[in-house]
Amino acid sequence: MRTRCHLHAPAWAILLGIAAICTQAPSSWAADIKVAKTRKPPSVCVGLDESACGGMAQCYWRKAALMKNGKTRRAHCRIKRSAIKNAPA
Repeated sequence: MRTRCHLHAPAWAILLGIAAICTQAPSSWAADIKVAKTRKPPSVCVGLDESACGGMAQCYWRKAALMKNGKTRRAHCRIKRSAIKNAPA
């Protein structure tokens, strides 16, 4: 046996209005509360050429390579993991 909800039209309008407000409120609240995202500064190795990269103890040179997906990775200077772990906070 099915039960029926016997609400009048104004009651349904109120319920739908409340549901609409509740579903939109969290996103509008999140828009009001913006958390400033800070980016880490680039490492000292970014943008160095091969000779300058080799001269720095915390950097190493990655050769150009062909990736599995067919794209070519350009040669570039990277920071060593040991330099990242030992960096002061």
